[in-house]
Amino acid sequence: MSVQKRKLSYWGIEFASGDNHFFDAPLFCRFLSYIQGLPDDEKLFRDEKNNKAVALSSIRDETKQGLHLFKIVFKSCKYNHSPDYMSSTDGSERPTDKQLYEGDKELTHMCMRIDGNEAFTIFEERRNGVTMGGVIKYFNKLLHVFLTQEGITNNFYLWASIIPPDDFLTALEAADRVSVAELFVEKKVLGSNYLGLMDVDANSQDDLIMTLRSKPRQSLPKRALKQTFLSLTTEGSNVSRIRLYGKDINKMSVMIDSLKGKRVEEVTVDLTPNGVVDSYSIFAKIEEVMGVTE
Repeated sequence: MSVQKRKLSYWGIEFASGDNHFFDAPLFCRFLSYIQGLPDDEKLFRDEKNNKAVALSSIRDETKQGLHLFKIVFKSCKYNHSPDYMSSTDGSERPTDKQLYEGDKELTHMCMRIDGNEAFTIFEERRNGVTMGGVIKYFNKLLHVFLTQEGITNNFYLWASIIPPDDFLTALEAADRVSVAELFVEKKVLGSNYLGLMDVDANSQDDLIMTLRSKPRQSLPKRALKQTFLSLTTEGSNVSRIRLYGKDINKMSVMIDSLKGKRVEEVTVDLTPNGVVDSYSIFAKIEEVMGVTE
């Protein structure tokens, strides 16, 4: 039986090509619609090495309070394992009727908020479900075919980075190194005297992104990044947001975003009569964390 306490993790999902990161919201939304429309057998992938099958169960495309959300459910099972049943009341046993190609279905929930810069994702951590790494691997298996159908020949892929639960400065100090910094700058800067690069019309985004990169295997100076972050609270600052990419002490990819503060790590959800998490309940909790209210 499932437990009512569920842990949530926080991720940023983007397209990547080498060290270059970008996000194309219309393309990403079309990709999710493409997956949703596939036949059931084409949505299924089997990990023969780990005896695990993964498939997309459902995608719901919603807009609430001006926020574009995708509520996604994956289903998975472990197969090639069918021992006898054992009673929890008297210890008796009986043969199982489960075939070796079958397994207990596990659900994993995730919700994406789509904007112009990323797919901000809240993900249900499941020991017996699908990991975020498994989700990205699943998506990338289908992305190549989708891009070919779209007539896109660029060699890029989907990439996910952890959003730490700590505040920005704490997460920055804990990072092992920072290889890329993105500064979201007010578009009026490009028309200013000190840059004078171009005239910006009203149809462009409100913020433009300036990217700083470290030399290979080196880090951008944390002191300068800290000073830039502190300048966000200074009146007249042209920088509205900072997003950093790097590695934590365990060499895991990490994204640190000045817009992301502390996050709830555990929620209590409802269970169905057969002990399975109620999808409506967990998505309602995720919406609360995202600040979405009815």
